[in-house]
Amino acid sequence: MQKFGVVLGIAGLVFASACTGGGDTGLSGTITTGPTGSGSGASGPGGSGGVGGTGGDGDVGGAAGAGGSGQGGAGGGAPMDVFDPDKDGPFTIAEIDDNQWKASTGDTVPMHAAYPTAGPSSGPYPVVVVAHGFQIAASQYHGYLKRLASFGYVAVTPDYPTSLAGTDNTKATQNIISGLDWVESKPELKGDTKLAGATGHSLGGKLAVYAAKLDERFKATIVLDPVDGAPSNPLQPNPTCNAPACIDVSAELPIEKPTGFLGETLDSMTGGFQPACAPAAENFITFYAKAIAPSIAVTINGANHVGFVDNTQTCGFACSACKMPTLDNATVNALSRAYVTAFYERYLRGNIAYNAYLTGAEAQARYVDTGIASIQSKTFAP
Repeated sequence: MQKFGVVLGIAGLVFASACTGGGDTGLSGTITTGPTGSGSGASGPGGSGGVGGTGGDGDVGGAAGAGGSGQGGAGGGAPMDVFDPDKDGPFTIAEIDDNQWKASTGDTVPMHAAYPTAGPSSGPYPVVVVAHGFQIAASQYHGYLKRLASFGYVAVTPDYPTSLAGTDNTKATQNIISGLDWVESKPELKGDTKLAGATGHSLGGKLAVYAAKLDERFKATIVLDPVDGAPSNPLQPNPTCNAPACIDVSAELPIEKPTGFLGETLDSMTGGFQPACAPAAENFITFYAKAIAPSIAVTINGANHVGFVDNTQTCGFACSACKMPTLDNATVNALSRAYVTAFYERYLRGNIAYNAYLTGAEAQARYVDTGIASIQSKTFAP
């Protein structure tokens, strides 16, 4: 993950890529209502109509062509509504905590989930597992859960344990996968665990990709600034990556599933007293280089490694360990939530109209033309 020269004895600076969990306590549930997104029915009896075109190989330069293919997505080709993924969707949601879940590894893995309670459909709903980063609380990703739930997903973050003395990647991946098992144990959530997505940040990003490789229930994965090569002992100044404690996940690619990688390059090199929180040899670009179509890579200009969390002001020391960003946390977080949502609408639900928000006209206008991001794709074919 990172190769830290221990600076002034600050072992805590061993942030290695983002963070560990601090899940919410208690068995409880709360209900919130997400405002309805402004949607328009996708045209065409064959399925989703054309809202923007699909991106080809290489950098996405201009606006994608208008007009979709009209091929049916999920649901037998029925027309599918399109809601702006940068806003909450049409479902009312609830949240639940479970501190007592025992994973197959023997670890107790607290779970927090957001799920639909009312909306355009009554389930079953696709499931998305969101894995926290190293030394960042799982609660820093609840915004992703709520956005996904408002679009009709059961979204869960397993608060899997990590350690500064080294995190066993193999065991941690199984703890992340156990999020699906937990959803299966809760029929009231109406989750379809055979139609699942894997998302994570930093260490959680690389492990989410590995989970998608290992478990066929995951049909797609999009991750946030993943960092490969996590050291088995991050306190060592020159750590090595040796299985099973450390898995070189990018070397496990490609996987024959849709993949997405959001990231930044500000933290790809060391600077002053600050480590390379996402070293160039281990960052999201190395994952994308090994991926096969369909795949997407979004470089967020001016973001740092921790800007993907809900609130960098409340996530503790880990969020002060990387370089100072020039793009604010709210903008980075909004983009990443929108991309995660649009990606799963496209690749779990099969709604090709969401290509517009991934590589097409909407993505161009919002992110490329404004200089916020650059986009690469490997044949996002309908």
